[in-house]
Amino acid sequence: MNRIVLLVLTSSALLSCGKELGRVPFTSVGTATATAPLAAGEVAFWTDIDLEYEGDAALAYEVELSQGGAPVAKATCDPLARLSVKESWVETNLGASHSRHGTGKLGCSVTLAAGGPTTVKATLAFSHKPAKVTLRKADLVVKQ
Repeated sequence: MNRIVLLVLTSSALLSCGKELGRVPFTSVGTATATAPLAAGEVAFWTDIDLEYEGDAALAYEVELSQGGAPVAKATCDPLARLSVKESWVETNLGASHSRHGTGKLGCSVTLAAGGPTTVKATLAFSHKPAKVTLRKADLVVKQ
């Protein structure tokens, strides 16, 4: 009985992460787009990041989803905030030196009223740029 409960809990945890349906790639700050086949319902956003910086920083994805050329949802996501789920994650904070490497679930999501091909437009920007920064990757991952 205990094995069945463990299997059900493990399966539920894996399913709650969703399937990757799209990715908006970033190797620097700026704006990029991708198209994903999304269904109606909740859309979760993850980050796949490789970043090192010195000092304080504030970084965000401004995300806009559109279908048929019309905006259908918006979200602001903070890849430096505490992430609820992490995969292959290494984070260091030594004095003013910080790094983030890995994949993590962002604390933002949207709900789509209808499904279909969806354009995901994302802008990655620092609202407070650190004194020194090395951004190798900061992909926005779309899951459902």
